[in-house]
Amino acid sequence: MDVSLDANILDQLNTTETKALHDISDSLSACGVGRIVNLPQIIVVGDQSAGKSSVLEAISHVRFPVQGNLCTRFATELIFRRANETRIDVSVRFEDRSKPAKRFQRAGFREDDLGDIITEAKECMGFGKAGMEFSKDVLRLEIEGPKMYPLSLVDLPGFFQVATENQSISGKETVDQLVESYMRQKNSIILVVITANNNLANHLALQKAKNIDPERRRTIGVITKPDLTRPGYDAEKEYIKLAKNQEAAHKLQLGWHVLRNRAEDEDSLEGRDQVEDAFFQKGAWATIPSENRGIVSLRKKLSHVLYSHIRNSLPGVITDIETTLRERQEELDRLGKSRSTQEDLRSFLLGIASDFQRLARDGIYGRYNDEFFGGLQDDHRKLRAQLRNFSRAFDHILQTKGSTHVTVSDDDSDYSDGDDIPGYLEEFLERYPYNPPEPKKITRRELAEQLEKQAAANQGLEFPGTPNKDLAMQLFKQQAAPWRGIAESHVKLVTTVAKAFVDQVFEYVVGSPRTNRTTEAILSTCVDPFFDEKEKVLQEKINELLRPYIQGYALPLDLLFYDMLSKTSDEKLERRISAILQQKYPHLYESNVAKTGETSKKADSKTIAQDINEEDDLEDSEFGINKVIDMMLTYYTVR
Repeated sequence: MDVSLDANILDQLNTTETKALHDISDSLSACGVGRIVNLPQIIVVGDQSAGKSSVLEAISHVRFPVQGNLCTRFATELIFRRANETRIDVSVRFEDRSKPAKRFQRAGFREDDLGDIITEAKECMGFGKAGMEFSKDVLRLEIEGPKMYPLSLVDLPGFFQVATENQSISGKETVDQLVESYMRQKNSIILVVITANNNLANHLALQKAKNIDPERRRTIGVITKPDLTRPGYDAEKEYIKLAKNQEAAHKLQLGWHVLRNRAEDEDSLEGRDQVEDAFFQKGAWATIPSENRGIVSLRKKLSHVLYSHIRNSLPGVITDIETTLRERQEELDRLGKSRSTQEDLRSFLLGIASDFQRLARDGIYGRYNDEFFGGLQDDHRKLRAQLRNFSRAFDHILQTKGSTHVTVSDDDSDYSDGDDIPGYLEEFLERYPYNPPEPKKITRRELAEQLEKQAAANQGLEFPGTPNKDLAMQLFKQQAAPWRGIAESHVKLVTTVAKAFVDQVFEYVVGSPRTNRTTEAILSTCVDPFFDEKEKVLQEKINELLRPYIQGYALPLDLLFYDMLSKTSDEKLERRISAILQQKYPHLYESNVAKTGETSKKADSKTIAQDINEEDDLEDSEFGINKVIDMMLTYYTVR
């Protein structure tokens, strides 16, 4: 692949120290450490027609379009990288991140190819459409090669103040947002380009740079078009003072620089440099120190700024190296001495087994003194605590979500489901959700009405008015339907946590499976198959435990079931008698007499019994539906 660039010019942008840092970084990167991240990028900002593209062209000798009747409409990133093979990647990165980047095939690249690439990019971005002024899409040209050093140059649209026939206020907002987004990036070295033939107060870029980089640490001022000032006038003197960094309002830590850009009728870049050098040898501009004028000295200044930026990132690189070195040393320590015999291998594995058994035993019995288990607030590795919380969570879920329906009395309008999660389980259940279906509320009357139809269709040999036990069992099976899902969720969660604990113990004892093949072998050949088998065993146990309730009859203990059913019947009878007495014999309750002043009604056992028998109740149902409901609820409770 043919790439024709001025290597000598690009070489000037990297000091010897910078090249050495990149070479060391490349060597360390081959070992997985020491990669310099957040590499600096040089961006040019300024008003329209300030000569921004010409500045980048002079810096890199890559031909940026600089015709007077054209202006930059989008960001163009020119990125150089070190690589073993030469490669060119041209792409448009769209503002809409959901759209994939559009790539252009290039067989090579020469210094004057950028104009054609920009034309292609405009078509891709849709600049042929009516109303298209500026775009936040980005043209990125990446050039890699064995002789390249990392460098990024970014050409940006220019600021403007008022709308024109070809530039609207919305276009101004697009430009402002795009340019400011680059200026805010901490790795951006901001070249603020202003023209010497314009009033200093009129340059928008100066104020924007001050707002974004208030300490002026990343900003270099560049004055262009000094040849268009009138010699000896105040404007020229003002800009010469600015170039010497003596203007108090615009003093920069990195200083100012003056360039005489190539005119449109000057085609040669080498000729441009010669004309510029001759210009600064005479007149008032010659008083500016040589290190602050001309493109050669600007490249040198930029090379030092780039080096400083990279050097400032070294503490992070060193920390990365030290961390990785410490991790590798720990892995070596875990590997122990070399193992060349069967006895050495056996001894090594026995040591792993011993350490694993110790930590596993501590986790099972809740002894958390080893640093493996973390501090007081850490609970992810404390196995016994986790298992106890799972038991509590399982009990809570079964109690509150274990039934298909929640049966409430007919007059219980203020019913509350009572499933408030205990405070100590809230975070736990968020981390390990069971996600059971919510029980549906149903009144006894609604349930009885549903059962009436089912009872009529499932009559057996029972006497009229007596319940069908099969109907009660079918109702129970429907009520207990969520049990399987809750149990399977519980087993899955507990198994996952237990396996994670075992994985973490082996990683702690032997090393990370990503870097230690012994750990990977133990986990893949021993741990994973073990837990796969246990999951199957536990699933069979769930099937075994639920089989009597799904396929057969798991009869309750006679005495327990009878006592609870009798208690339920007694409580219902008590409520029934109490309600009748309060309604028909209020004088038996002193508080009611005081309120109503009703005359007393004669009460004897025969009269009271007659009143009770006259009350209509579902107990009198032909199919004993109320009894069926009581039997189901009692059976559900004792199970």
